[in-house]
Amino acid sequence: MGMILDSLYIVLVITCITYLIILIYNSTNGWQLLELKEKELPFVSIIVPTLNEEINIENCLSTIINLDYPNKEIIVVDGGSHDKTIELVEKFPVRVIVDRNLPDGWVGKSYGCHVGYLAAKGDILLFTDADTKHKSYSLKATVAHLKGTNAALFSLFPYQVCEKWYEYLISYFYFLSYLAGGPRKDINNPYNKDSYIASGQYMMFTREGYEAIGGHLAVSGSLVEDVALSKLIKENELRLNFIDGTDLVSTRMYPDRFSDFFRAFRRMIWGGIVTLPWWRVLFVVFWIIYFLLAPYFMVNAFINQEEWFVWDYTFGILINCAAYFAYSISIWLYWRKRGMGFWLYYIIYPIPMIVNIVIIIVSILYGIKGGRVSWRGRYYDTKQTDLVKGDTSSSKVEEKKAIKVKNP
Repeated sequence: MGMILDSLYIVLVITCITYLIILIYNSTNGWQLLELKEKELPFVSIIVPTLNEEINIENCLSTIINLDYPNKEIIVVDGGSHDKTIELVEKFPVRVIVDRNLPDGWVGKSYGCHVGYLAAKGDILLFTDADTKHKSYSLKATVAHLKGTNAALFSLFPYQVCEKWYEYLISYFYFLSYLAGGPRKDINNPYNKDSYIASGQYMMFTREGYEAIGGHLAVSGSLVEDVALSKLIKENELRLNFIDGTDLVSTRMYPDRFSDFFRAFRRMIWGGIVTLPWWRVLFVVFWIIYFLLAPYFMVNAFINQEEWFVWDYTFGILINCAAYFAYSISIWLYWRKRGMGFWLYYIIYPIPMIVNIVIIIVSILYGIKGGRVSWRGRYYDTKQTDLVKGDTSSSKVEEKKAIKVKNP
């Protein structure tokens, strides 16, 4: 019986590592920059949805205003902040839209993006979060890349700033999302509909592409609107391009407290499970099982010191140690250029990973039974599907609610 379990475990490890190697091999991050003269730069509308972002908004807007890109407008859409967000925003030369009335069936961020789109004039729409910081040259580079790839949606993964103990846990969640999204070559192939991913922290659309899929109206109830939008792009055989942009944009998502981190990922995990292809989610499950078994098999090899197949116990110890550290090295290789890391987290990964597993289980339970999750004082039903199958016709998309607009 022991030999059978050992064999199944080794097959699992080989399967997981092989899948990861395939992802890495097919995940080039090459830029395709179209040379644009100053007069050829398209007009860009930068839309920043906010709700109680007084900690982040000044740093974010300071970097956006200082972008080395003359042909742009900045629109901040606030959902009715109770802190000093609006007061701080009004110090900047940006357009401010305040809409406190969240319609039924909408997630707050998606509604803010939708309202910003209705007010935008740009040929290109950039949706970015209030906790992001942008290098001065970033917009020219991303617009040139969008044009160079003929993408309808271009999204990048920002550098993740981590300082508190729980912030380092982000690396594990993003590693699992990397496994579920598929190889970059497949993500960036418009004819491969099973591979898609995007980061809501930086999503750049052509207006034509955004309107062709119905925009945020088409995913109004999604708890992971970025993945849902990327899925729609692929379903419509439009071009999606996703790369690492860690040298262009950075973010620190949860600087305040662990409870914010917990609620955010409890909300997002179930949304990702029901939105991503089931067979890619299955590989994530394999990696989670691998995580659960690796420390057990390594410790068991030291304690029992039994023969391992036809070899002595020393070989078994070496193999099981290699399998254990292969997991930690895999996460380190993925994360080392994408965010701040702490080497001890990778060595003792079973401890922080247990926290992640608990959040994953809670998210799944909430999703299955339809529990409500909260975010920034608003509550959402986890039984909302990944896409809202409502009317996304052009007349519906052009519908405008009464909004309060303050021009700069």
